[in-house]
Amino acid sequence: MSEIGYYRYKTTADQEKTIYLTINYTRVGVSKTIVPVNTCEGDLIIKYLDKNGQYRFYPFNNLYRTFDEPEKIGSANKFVTNILSDQAREQNIGFRNKRKISMRADVPSDHLEKLVDIYTSPRVYLYIGLGSTDQAEDWVEVDQISDNPIVRNRDKNMSQILITITLPENFSVTMI
Repeated sequence: MSEIGYYRYKTTADQEKTIYLTINYTRVGVSKTIVPVNTCEGDLIIKYLDKNGQYRFYPFNNLYRTFDEPEKIGSANKFVTNILSDQAREQNIGFRNKRKISMRADVPSDHLEKLVDIYTSPRVYLYIGLGSTDQAEDWVEVDQISDNPIVRNRDKNMSQILITITLPENFSVTMI
């Protein structure tokens, strides 16, 4: 008799693929479907560490909102040489921007238990690649905020998960 646990499966899937688990070289009736990152439907893909220390991926739909919070870095005195042509006695040093993305996903109820870990995960990444590769430079680490995390619908077998992420400062343009 086998023990309950986690199975690791490595494959190079370039399209959606169904795998079957085996125990002691005997195929078990359990099957799982693997959807590679470059064929995920959805505009935003999140990668996070779950409670077991494994990375999980989930695509969010195209109904997201972005919020920009520009902040003035400072200003410097400007020497006025001509009263007629000079416009101000101060010049902006620059601006920095804090970008937040609020996104949601319609989640089947059986996926909800796995996705709850996204709120307590120490590492959450947003996919910024072109869809052809899955390297470390294709992901950017973000901060997550949960305003209204889970919305369960009575009439359907679906739920909604809501999350707001903040991109790091070095990801946005800073004008100096």
